[in-house]
Amino acid sequence: MRRAYISGFTGSAGTVVITKDKAALWTDGRYFLQAEKQLNSSWILMRSGNLGVPTTSEWLNDVLAPGGRVGIDPFLSSSDAAEELKEAISKKNHELVYLYDLNLVDGIWKESRPKPPSKPIRVHDLKYAGLDVASKLSSLRSELVDAGSPAIVISMLDEVAWLLNMRGSDVPHSPVTYAYLIVEIDRATLFVDDAKVTPDVMNHLKNAGVELKPYDSILSAIKRLTTLVMQTHSRTTKD
Repeated sequence: MRRAYISGFTGSAGTVVITKDKAALWTDGRYFLQAEKQLNSSWILMRSGNLGVPTTSEWLNDVLAPGGRVGIDPFLSSSDAAEELKEAISKKNHELVYLYDLNLVDGIWKESRPKPPSKPIRVHDLKYAGLDVASKLSSLRSELVDAGSPAIVISMLDEVAWLLNMRGSDVPHSPVTYAYLIVEIDRATLFVDDAKVTPDVMNHLKNAGVELKPYDSILSAIKRLTTLVMQTHSRTTKD
């Protein structure tokens, strides 16, 4: 939605990069014609995969003066992609800045912004799920112990749905809901909008030992985990 709002391009795949005086959109061959029609003259269309078309990092290194700062929303990028971008732009002494507190598009999108999906979550019946939530969490915790890890943060929506035997309707044609899940050795926490949690789902999660917290409190929980991981690593090193 943010990409469509800021650029006018409504295709399902694309990357937008905006500098102080330029704006570019990268998309693949499925959407070249659509992007040509939807982008206005202030946009540069980057036809990904075509000969001579730069990557986002190559373009940034070309158009920015050395020593620039490039911001990204860390919630919309994988760790590998962010590290790759960070390394690539460092060749021109650019700094990658993680914008944890505010997506810049959200900062200007004040009117006509759609409300977040709020359709209720439903329990996926055990006869279809095959394994109950407690069994799945137990298996996952065994993997954590074997890996010497105190916790795992799960952001893939289909993985959250499978692990907790839940289904949602937040994404068209996909039975998932927007949520994060943190599984630790002795606890599991689901971060989700509580307006979506029906009494049936509440009981389902409670019986599985899963706590509920607000969707937007995930960052503070990750910060707590970071401290926990550092302490665990320190004890392991000393031992």
